[in-house]
Amino acid sequence: MDCRLTCTTPAERDLVVESALAVLERTGMRMKGARALDALELRGARVDRETGTVRLPPDTVRQALATLPDRLLLAGATPEHDVVLDRRNGPHFNPSGCHAKTLDHRTGVVRPSTLQDLREGTTVMDATPEIDVMWTFATANDVAVERRELVEYHTYLTNTSKPLVFVDCPTEAGDAKRIMEVLGGGLEGYRRRPRLGVLCAARSPLEVNGALLDTTCDLAALGSPVLAYSMPMAGATGPITVAGMLVLLWAEVLGLVTAVQAVAPGAAVLACCGPGILDMHYSSISLGSPENTLMGVASVEIGHSLGLPVHNSGLSTDALHVGVQAGYEKGLKALPAALAGADLLSGGFGALGSSSVWHLPMVPVDAEIAALVRRIVAGSEISAETVLLDVIERVGIAGDYLKERVTRERVRAGEHFAPTIGTRLAFDQWAAEGRVETDVARERVEQILAGTPADDTSRSLLAEDQLAALAEVCGITR
Repeated sequence: MDCRLTCTTPAERDLVVESALAVLERTGMRMKGARALDALELRGARVDRETGTVRLPPDTVRQALATLPDRLLLAGATPEHDVVLDRRNGPHFNPSGCHAKTLDHRTGVVRPSTLQDLREGTTVMDATPEIDVMWTFATANDVAVERRELVEYHTYLTNTSKPLVFVDCPTEAGDAKRIMEVLGGGLEGYRRRPRLGVLCAARSPLEVNGALLDTTCDLAALGSPVLAYSMPMAGATGPITVAGMLVLLWAEVLGLVTAVQAVAPGAAVLACCGPGILDMHYSSISLGSPENTLMGVASVEIGHSLGLPVHNSGLSTDALHVGVQAGYEKGLKALPAALAGADLLSGGFGALGSSSVWHLPMVPVDAEIAALVRRIVAGSEISAETVLLDVIERVGIAGDYLKERVTRERVRAGEHFAPTIGTRLAFDQWAAEGRVETDVARERVEQILAGTPADDTSRSLLAEDQLAALAEVCGITR
């Protein structure tokens, strides 16, 4: 039993792609100041140098898609932490990016995020097996702006063994290059095992910052996978309909893919789809809406039809605390995306308020949601062995399966999902225990933090010489 779903027809997918190609050819995409304009012009694009607008013939886009590799590797500190995205083995999970605000679980106050939030969050998420890829999820507002970026990178890389994605593209490719050399023991080693992904986001509608694109292309040429991100808002920076949003979103993603491939042919690219809607009642962005889910599921199918692995913001919620809304929005968004075959899901771990607020106790709850989703997607084997006909006949009428050996073996092997945040106690036992899900989540967080010394850098699995070199690059006094 393989739990998968398909929501779009081939004709619908083709219509979206052909419409997106028409937008890129007729309207184009602005990439003002980007060096990629020269490379795109050599590949048949029409470039308006004054405005920086590039119009891409469909054949130019298709040629770019043809140069994509079949798999995308995000390497961990060791192979056991590697994540391979190949449109066949998801879903993988990651947090969302660069939260400037934190809902402090110790005080209940929303405040600017700090370096401590970043350190504690990385520690907890590194210890959370449901998270496969780390993103730069929080902003250290208490670190001087001129030092913040490198201090944040150092904190992430010395507190996790998992692959890391730079959500805010590095300001200087040179600093990132030196970090790559440290992580890979040289650039050739890094190319073989790229531990850092770089995110390049379009500015909807149909624009990308030229300097951002240049840095992205520079890092892609050094071996870093690129996350080509589009996040229009329906009714504001994107069309009001789901279909119109899909066309704009895929025009932006394909424009980014084509630009990156023009400068760094063969670079690994992940299509990232994070659309939202403008709630006309509250004038606020919504990432927890069902329309977001529909766009995400369709994008997974469209991306796979083009040969691209796809990221989806499937754990997004508009909720402002760990409660009922957060649970049903995250669960109902993540499951369809995973069933459609999403390679990577974010939105994300620890995120509330349409990914604008970080809250540490949300991480264990999100982990439970991710584990449930994975269990459903995994399905269950139906075979001559698993129907247990001999066991059914042996137990017979009014018998007892509890004492059967296969029951013990299968339970121990994980036949049934076992919650760690939710409860299956009888009501009286649950009432006597006096804990709800949020209490359990906070306890889990504090247990992890209590068992990890504040100065512990062993989780990064970096050698001593690498730790010293990384500290030097990032301006950290050891």
